[in-house]
Amino acid sequence: MARLKFEMWVYLDKDQLNGIMSRFTDGRGIFTDSWWSSAPQSIDHVGPEYLRQRHRHPNVRNAKHDAFIKSRFKEEMARLSEGRQ
Repeated sequence: MARLKFEMWVYLDKDQLNGIMSRFTDGRGIFTDSWWSSAPQSIDHVGPEYLRQRHRHPNVRNAKHDAFIKSRFKEEMARLSEGRQ
């Protein structure tokens, strides 16, 4: 069984910042990617249905996944804000 994984990186199109990509890999090893045009510093305020939407990460299946992504999202945004891509 795979471990949960959440990562983010700056998405560049022709050397211009176009947003941020995120990838969530669930316990089955299935991953989904999502593009954020202007990602907030935190997504703590969103409900569980937000992450499960088709255009975010539809492989979010439970509260553990939701909490894991919200925690990792803040860490990744802090890292990206410091310029350590």
